[in-house]
Amino acid sequence: MSGMKPLIYGYMRVQPETPDDDLAQVELALKQVAEREGYCFATIFQEFQNGCHAAFYELMNELQRAEAHHVIVPSLEHLSGNDILCNHLLMALELKANAQVLTLGGD
Repeated sequence: MSGMKPLIYGYMRVQPETPDDDLAQVELALKQVAEREGYCFATIFQEFQNGCHAAFYELMNELQRAEAHHVIVPSLEHLSGNDILCNHLLMALELKANAQVLTLGGD
């Protein structure tokens, strides 16, 4: 079916002190950018614990299960604030799920 939009999943880290309103705004922004770019927005995987990657691995499994190849994040820092780890996670997405990562800022 050529009319189907590709699926895209959101991923973000949520700091405990983040107000619900701010969180809702970021979620909305992810959805709006994804839809404007021509994707069908599926869901957002959220990481609540620093240093934890449980939601990231759930995202990887879901990408493979759904044969989806697109992820949107508020910024690459949401993957990791550590450049080396961030690059490692980007490579994991690319190699294991053939996934492309979009950011709100376009970086």
